Amino acid sequence: MILFLINSAQSTWNLKLFLFHFALFFGLVFSAQAQTELYRFGQGGRRMAPFRNGFAKIIDKDNTYYIDTLGNSLILAEETSIEFNDTYAIEDYKRELAAHPHLFPKTVLKYLKDKKMGIISPKGDVLLEAEYDDIDIQFRDFWKIKRDGKVSLLFVDKTQLPFFDEIGYLDGDYFDVKQHGKWYLFSRSHNKIMTKNGYDGFDYCGGCGHRQSYLYAQKDGKWGVIDWNEHILIPFEYEHHHMGMRSDNWISSFSKGGKSLVIHIPTKKEFVDTELFMGLLIAKKNNLYGAYGQDGELKIPFEFERIELPNDNSFNGYYGEYLITTKQHKKGVVDLKGTVILPNIYDEVKVYDDYLVTKKQQITSLLNPNRQVVFKIEHGDITHVNDYFYSSGSHGLAIFKIKKRAFYGLYIPQTNTFIDPQYYHIQFFDFKNPDRQKKYLIAEKNKLFSFFDTNGQLLLSDVEGISELYHGPEHIIAFIKNGKTGLYDLDLNKEMIPAIYESIDILNLGKQDYIKANMHILENERIDEFDTQISHLFDLKGTKVVGADIKQIDTIDSKRSLVKIRNGNKMSYLLMNLENLKGEELNYHAVYRMNSAQVLLVSEDDKIGKLYDMTSHQELKGSYSLTFVKQGYLPQNSGKETVIMPYKNGMALLHNENGYGYINEEGRIVVAPQYVWAFDFVGNAALVCQSENLDPRALMFKMGLINKKGTIIFPLEYDLTNSRLNHQESFFLDHAVILPKVNGYDQYYGLGDLHSGKLLLPVEYTQIRSIQNGQYLLLQKNNKFGISDVQGKIIIPVELEEILFDAPSYFDTHTDTPSDIFPLLVYRNNTWRYILKNGDLLPFQLGVK
Repeated sequence: MILFLINSAQSTWNLKLFLFHFALFFGLVFSAQAQTELYRFGQGGRRMAPFRNGFAKIIDKDNTYYIDTLGNSLILAEETSIEFNDTYAIEDYKRELAAHPHLFPKTVLKYLKDKKMGIISPKGDVLLEAEYDDIDIQFRDFWKIKRDGKVSLLFVDKTQLPFFDEIGYLDGDYFDVKQHGKWYLFSRSHNKIMTKNGYDGFDYCGGCGHRQSYLYAQKDGKWGVIDWNEHILIPFEYEHHHMGMRSDNWISSFSKGGKSLVIHIPTKKEFVDTELFMGLLIAKKNNLYGAYGQDGELKIPFEFERIELPNDNSFNGYYGEYLITTKQHKKGVVDLKGTVILPNIYDEVKVYDDYLVTKKQQITSLLNPNRQVVFKIEHGDITHVNDYFYSSGSHGLAIFKIKKRAFYGLYIPQTNTFIDPQYYHIQFFDFKNPDRQKKYLIAEKNKLFSFFDTNGQLLLSDVEGISELYHGPEHIIAFIKNGKTGLYDLDLNKEMIPAIYESIDILNLGKQDYIKANMHILENERIDEFDTQISHLFDLKGTKVVGADIKQIDTIDSKRSLVKIRNGNKMSYLLMNLENLKGEELNYHAVYRMNSAQVLLVSEDDKIGKLYDMTSHQELKGSYSLTFVKQGYLPQNSGKETVIMPYKNGMALLHNENGYGYINEEGRIVVAPQYVWAFDFVGNAALVCQSENLDPRALMFKMGLINKKGTIIFPLEYDLTNSRLNHQESFFLDHAVILPKVNGYDQYYGLGDLHSGKLLLPVEYTQIRSIQNGQYLLLQKNNKFGISDVQGKIIIPVELEEILFDAPSYFDTHTDTPSDIFPLLVYRNNTWRYILKNGDLLPFQLGVK
């Protein structure tokens, strides 16, 4: 939070000390002068900040709190990384509400009132009244509230559980609750305790992914398993640790006598020295391994040296509900029902979904889901094309890389397509949208790329680069061949624009996107040193919109564009209708856009031009020099020729030896050139100036304002210094204008109404500044400050020695604007106070010695 002080010329020493310390604490930014002197601040160690979003921060010695616009205090219960009344915290809070309305926001704070705790948003909204002794907000599904030694859970829908001694969250409907020293099961949907017996404790696998039919319970110091109806599934005979918990028929977190066990719930049978793989219990008997299923029956007989997950130790990992078995040092495959899929005759086996890759001696084979060999290779390898199979899977695609020596090829079972190993690398093409449904493959050799679809069809070959078209539709990709760029349509599987261009961009014209393809012009074909590039314009289907070489496209409005066309050594112009893509030929040597939706500037010799009405297709009366339109500046010595400048707000400036004037879009000269200086219209008014001897370099000018009819709004009796010529727009305040006058070395300001031409504030202030995005005006007079509205009505009399503003109010930002500047932090009679809009003071002050 950045705050700024508007200092009078006579700030006191102690006030500067106060401000510097204030800056250190609140992270303020002041002028260098305000930061140079440091000793102590305030009286009694108190510090005050301006109001922002309805709150002000106060430090009173070691206590920090906030006050609202009524003077009520707000005390935060704890220090956290979340800043109250902070712009970023408020934005985070709003995003959380919008993204997850079914959850509590996490960017909230605890506050205290009458020694009770509540929850408040970072912008000051009370989310939970301060009625509790403590609140735990670490979870977003619920908040744990404590009162009078009891605990309840509050939910997003504002419902809550009854108060108990303690509460634990189980599955969202059931909760374990403690009362009278025992734990019970409470149902939220039934709104009552469901268990008859009390227990020492409960445990539940909340991270198992789905609601399980049982939970762990402790009784008389021992653990067992019960269902939700309190039927005992496993007797209370075991020790328990919250690890390795499951939701199927196996219990793996129990131990007895210090020895870890796995227990089958339906049969209550105990197992030791076992592992669980994908729901099967791998056990060892007579140094051989077998496996039990979820029903407790032996599924895999005890005849294997090893049973393991497919490629369990590889970073690739592999999907597929299978286990790899080893017998007599040979690999085989069984499924989770214990059915032998492959006998133990292989040196190596890999699993990719329902496809299997086997290696036997020097032969590597690919087996389809029917266990038929669909491809094999000698002295080679077969892997899935997705190198990161473990983390992202197969994308539902059975596509395999075939490696022979150092080269890769492809085999696609679905189409029985084999691409001979010839590439150094093959992978899925990396689109920016990872959820894109259609996948493609890219292969590289010697820095040249080939592009395939997932059926193995070659779409592009031997290109230097492939990329998505920036800001283009998903089905269009760009490719580079022989150093030139072209486009390919993935929906139609064809080249849509040949690779003959230097660059290709998406160009928005009106309401549509087009493709702009850019091409260099050979040096021996250039008209001049600036004639280096032409462009072709296509629609998104690859059809040329303009059948000619384009030099430039200028948008006029949402319906029309001006197109400059190169025909050999000559230029021509086309006024293109963007709704039907038809063009009107403009038979002129040069045509210029004038920032107008009504007129262009046309010329037969590129020196003198006329205004051209695009609606009537007629030239308007009058001739004007093109100097400014072509070069961007006026000629050094203006002659009788009148120079026209681009339009702004429906009016264009004219200039000749007589000075500046104005012309409207109908071609009518509203004000003949006569002013030493004149400026673009701001809304319906423009600032004009004269000087003694008509000198444009004078130090002082007489300033006035005119409307679009050329009528004087305010006469040329106000003063504008030369240094303010480039800042004329800062005088305008919507419907009003700041009017300056100079008296010796002093400058004074008033406020005028642009509609009526009347003074709203007399010219007697040394400063009038817009604050709060023009909602208020800061006034300064005789080293005192006050506030008025933009109608000139005095809100706070100009009697204050200092005013401390919040930065967004002072700098007129549209992205972080408080609702109001009041109450204002002001300094008067050696005291800092908060003043309300009606002039009343909040009951809080800070004296400065």
